[in-house]
Amino acid sequence: MMNISNKLIRIFEAYCHVNASGIELLAEHCKKDNWSYAAPSEYEDLLRDAIKNRRITLKEYDEITKEEFDSEEELYIWLNEIWEKTVGKPL
Repeated sequence: MMNISNKLIRIFEAYCHVNASGIELLAEHCKKDNWSYAAPSEYEDLLRDAIKNRRITLKEYDEITKEEFDSEEELYIWLNEIWEKTVGKPL
């Protein structure tokens, strides 16, 4: 069982999978009140928690997105980039 919420897993599958539409679309959609995955504030809370508490492992992220990183440090640099591009305020 993964340590991140099912909602965040679904968001990563939809927007961060190697074959997905990308972070730009996530940045646009996650700010909409009627976004089907989560309310904007909930998305921020879920992503902040996953980053700050290091709730996702390399293996889990690879399972979800098929994106491979060489180290956990690289993964968390990427997750911080996702935060910057989608939320755009201090973590």
